[in-house]
Amino acid sequence: MNEILNLEWYSALVDDCKSIIVEAVFTSRWALIEGYWNLGKRIREDKNWEKYSKGAYSSLSELSRKIEIGERNIYRSLQFYDKYPDLSKVPEGKNITWNKIITKYLPESKEKTETNPQYLECPKCGYRWMP
Repeated sequence: MNEILNLEWYSALVDDCKSIIVEAVFTSRWALIEGYWNLGKRIREDKNWEKYSKGAYSSLSELSRKIEIGERNIYRSLQFYDKYPDLSKVPEGKNITWNKIITKYLPESKEKTETNPQYLECPKCGYRWMP
């Protein structure tokens, strides 16, 4: 078995297998990111949602129950779409994860929230809306 470790074809097999795994991991991470972005886009672009929910927390809460996803994930999807309306502008390329997006790129500074008083923010999940 040790002699096969030094053969060129074996080295190529190892490299190909590593590449397959790296691509599979990226694809699964990107699918999740793309899914949350599409969720945010779908909600933001729905004229009826805009008209009837008026950003109310109760509307977001009800939607959360109906689609069986956490309110925070819906809120973060909306935040994500708002910040990156062009999905190709998401930073870090293949190193990006949904967790990195929500912890590094989505949180807004307190300064921005305080200097932009037309928005109200839910203390429970951080959902922001214009009254």
